[in-house]
Amino acid sequence: MQRKKQNFIQGAFILMVASLIVKVIGAFFQIPLQNMIGGEESPAFGLFSAAYRIYTAMLIISTVGLPAALSKMVAEATAYGREREVRRIVRVAAGIFVPVGVLATVVLFFGAGTFAGWIKNPDAQLAVMAIAPSVAMVAILSVFRGYYQGRSNMVPTAVSQVIEAMGKLFAGLGLAYYAKQHGMDDAVVAALTVLGVTLGEVVAAGYMIVQAGISRRRSETVHLLSDAVRPTRELAKTLLSLSIPITISSAVMSLTDLIDVALIAARLQSPAVGMTAEAATTAYGIYTGTVNFFNLPQTLITALAVSVLPTIASARASQNFTKVSKTMGTTLRLTMIITLPAGAGFLLLSGPILRMFYSVGVSEQGGPLMAMLGFAVPAVALVAVTNATLQAFGRIDLPLISMFLGAVVKMLGDYYLIGNPNFGILGAPISTAVCYWLIALLNLFHIARLPHALPPLGKTVGRPLAATVGMGAATYLSHTVLLRVLGTVPGTLLDKLATLVAIAVAAVVYVVLLLLLRAIEREDVLLLPKGEKIANLLHLK
Repeated sequence: MQRKKQNFIQGAFILMVASLIVKVIGAFFQIPLQNMIGGEESPAFGLFSAAYRIYTAMLIISTVGLPAALSKMVAEATAYGREREVRRIVRVAAGIFVPVGVLATVVLFFGAGTFAGWIKNPDAQLAVMAIAPSVAMVAILSVFRGYYQGRSNMVPTAVSQVIEAMGKLFAGLGLAYYAKQHGMDDAVVAALTVLGVTLGEVVAAGYMIVQAGISRRRSETVHLLSDAVRPTRELAKTLLSLSIPITISSAVMSLTDLIDVALIAARLQSPAVGMTAEAATTAYGIYTGTVNFFNLPQTLITALAVSVLPTIASARASQNFTKVSKTMGTTLRLTMIITLPAGAGFLLLSGPILRMFYSVGVSEQGGPLMAMLGFAVPAVALVAVTNATLQAFGRIDLPLISMFLGAVVKMLGDYYLIGNPNFGILGAPISTAVCYWLIALLNLFHIARLPHALPPLGKTVGRPLAATVGMGAATYLSHTVLLRVLGTVPGTLLDKLATLVAIAVAAVVYVVLLLLLRAIEREDVLLLPKGEKIANLLHLK
């Protein structure tokens, strides 16, 4: 039992570290890329972003439910000692989803013009074609990731994610620089840039195949176990019954990204707002730049969600409701501890943070968008962990309903708010916040009705929230005072220094308040390197 708990903690930590590395690499890619091919006068970055969103939607539709479903089945078979069944499960998964991924690649490649037309951005066709092969590569990756996650081995998943990011960084930036130096038009620049994503996926898939070969040789004796194996048809049915609802739930939210792609451009060009097509594309590119910051805290929580699903499922199967409640409590508490201050930081320092990486013009336009997205940060994280919890309880229908309702709200919000000149593109983050909070609250309502699932919310939510309020006050005061004392000009070195100091003050104040309010428990600290020593030093029990 203790081993299983440590696996969950260590697995979550490994994926968190990988996610941070990937995001840092992503920043080194995204920021110079936007400065290189984006800016206020070029729509190339908007074309790149539009193609990437179409790819993401196709990816989620074809493969997203596989790792979660496969990990659950592999974990259960492993627990029962059914090693031969594990191998058959993986073969069945590969036999279903790899062909689906290849088919999705073909559809995306040859239908690139149609997809680009749907989002009213025909110049994105070449970029969509360039990224299409990535779907097939990710299908291969998903099979291996599901297997290793089911084995409580998160290292291959983490390494493959870093490889993907490195490929995008070096290949994407290199090709973008080449295209700009040779004076290619925006459509070709975007296509060559997005090709870096494809090359990264190819290398990552190659790594997984090699890793699987090594793992197979190391466990050659395992297949000699004479355990029971369910028929292929039964395994396929179980896999599809788990993966399809998860895929549909995720696809619904992926479609909301497509809603942004389609409606932002269309509604900004409506008579009420009156933007040109080029201006609308540029505005969308700036918006996606803020979304990249918005996604950073979510990647950490996704790591928790990946690890928590098999843990809760296993505890539930063994009727260990104490462990279910404790795991859920730790997950929700960590979710709030990570995302509440992040959301507050976006709200209070959106403009200054953007000025650290982009031009003053971009930060002025993107600041209000990022600030509004700050309200959505905790909600998106809650959606990830509550979806995983409901899936672990076998209620895969409930997230689907919640996500569908959220998508409807998102679509209506985008249509009416973006088309309103009083809001314009600001309507996109507003509808995003409303959408995700609706889903999160619906999921929490359903979890509260499950036996022993929802822990007391006072300590789980209330104490991190109180610490966040104190941190927010310290952040605002320190940044305001620094700007007045230094007499800074936006975009200068002193301006960036003031922002960094304010962030440092916020971090220190937040940690102190968490400790004073006893919002951190021993299980939370154990996620850190040398966690046990730190917990003992802080007298956490």
